[in-house]
Amino acid sequence: MTSNAHPSSARSRRRGTRGFAAFVTAIAGFVSLAVGMVVLPTTSLDRIALSWLIPLAIAFGIAHFVAVVGLIRGRAWSARMTGYLAAIGIGVASYGLLVTLVGLDPFGATSSLPAGEARAEGLGLMVWMIGLWLIAARFAVRGIVPPARPVTTVGPVTTVAAAA
Repeated sequence: MTSNAHPSSARSRRRGTRGFAAFVTAIAGFVSLAVGMVVLPTTSLDRIALSWLIPLAIAFGIAHFVAVVGLIRGRAWSARMTGYLAAIGIGVASYGLLVTLVGLDPFGATSSLPAGEARAEGLGLMVWMIGLWLIAARFAVRGIVPPARPVTTVGPVTTVAAAA
């Protein structure tokens, strides 16, 4: 007895989830690059801190696009890389949420907006980015899973048939 699942339909579904993960990862990459190239240089942070933060943010953004290329081309490493980028991004954004919620306002001090509005927009951006990274990681990992091979039952022994 062989299952009726057609391997090409499973492959096309996987390709679609990888494409969606690549799209969401690209959005997160654009935001990370914008933070590193536009936002951080205009802040009033210490020059030593900026000398570390700007290159790290730019490298983080570029790493997103490396993961996007891997996702589009169907490389197995791209799911892990997207997961690592998501973990780093979620950790940084969670730290930013924590710092903001305990009263240290990193957005009000560095923004031209009123403090309350800058704080609200900063919180919204961090929550949105956490959501993007969660979605990207979920669809990258799910998209790379190989299709199940049809199972053939022959008497008391079950064998896995080679996928065509």
